[in-house]
Amino acid sequence: MLVESVFGWLVNNRIRGEPNSTSRIACNTAGKVDLDELLTRFWSCEEIGSLNNYSPEEQRCEAQFVLTKCRSSDGQYTVALPKDEKVFANIGESREMAFLRLQSLERRLEKKPELRQHYHGFMEEYLELGYMRRADVGPEKRFYFPHHPVIKQASTTTNVRVVFDESAKRSSGISLNEA
Repeated sequence: MLVESVFGWLVNNRIRGEPNSTSRIACNTAGKVDLDELLTRFWSCEEIGSLNNYSPEEQRCEAQFVLTKCRSSDGQYTVALPKDEKVFANIGESREMAFLRLQSLERRLEKKPELRQHYHGFMEEYLELGYMRRADVGPEKRFYFPHHPVIKQASTTTNVRVVFDESAKRSSGISLNEA
């Protein structure tokens, strides 16, 4: 059997005289490829963590991480999220979609008062901790995140948590995750 690989063509066959054997023999028929070049290609494929193996986008994200990472006085690390400026510039509006999802969520919570209490408590805690803030009307671009509760009955601390849906499509058909 001939198999094309990054090292050239490989010839692969069963060992002669053993018809039921799973043992195989392979040889490289690289032809005119220099052995040094072949070994260099082999070792470059085997390298781990080399910048040469990163795509341009991965290199950009790594550079942004190095430039923006910082550690606060309480020991927590923060880093700016990577974003594709071209996609981000055309992300579209999210207020109407988020508002419709909020109305749907409110109808759901009306039917489950205990869930509503836990959910609103969670959101108030987010406000107090500064993880989110109330949006004022203004000229700058705003991002509204649709959200919903996830209930985990087996949880020992809290059985309700909030999931923010950054994969929700905006008016442009683009999500924040894509940007």
